[in-house]
Amino acid sequence: MNDIKSNYTPAQAREIGFDRNAYASATVEGTFTGTLVMKIYGDFCLRCYFETKDGQKLKLTAWQDRRTKRYGPRGSEVNFKDIPLQTKWENEVGHSRTGKLTWKTAKGLE
Repeated sequence: MNDIKSNYTPAQAREIGFDRNAYASATVEGTFTGTLVMKIYGDFCLRCYFETKDGQKLKLTAWQDRRTKRYGPRGSEVNFKDIPLQTKWENEVGHSRTGKLTWKTAKGLE
């Protein structure tokens, strides 16, 4: 992962040996702080992979806003397409109107 600002396709991530299966989706509401270690394109989304200080590996899905083309949590103006890897983020996960867990907000940390 030499280019710390890249977004990868699933095939590119496999080629460099990134194990997507080692990362779990968030299963409870709450906030966590993690380092962004990988971004992989999906269908109309960008999957963002985070590692926490205590060793957790979590993935969150940034859906593409069809109007703005921005990839990010619904409650933030952040476009994760443009965010470099190895940056730290405070992420909030909560329930949507339909009751599904979703990425609510992201705040960059120094």
